[in-house]
Amino acid sequence: MGAGEIEKAAENLIKFSENIDTVKTPPPSFLMVLTGTEYAFQMKNGVWVVPVGCLRD
Repeated sequence: MGAGEIEKAAENLIKFSENIDTVKTPPPSFLMVLTGTEYAFQMKNGVWVVPVGCLRD
C-alpha cells in the first residue's frame, strides 16, 4: 500500500476494530497498516504505519 492510501486504510481499520465482539475475544493490542513506504510511525489516531521492510529478519 502506498502513502496515498494510509489515511483511508487506518480509518477502515479503526471501523473494523470497533466491530470486534470483546465479550468473545479481547480487543486488539494495537492497530497497524502495513505499507510500502520508507518510515514507521504512529498516527495521531493511534494506528501504527509500518513499512513491509521492517518484517524481515
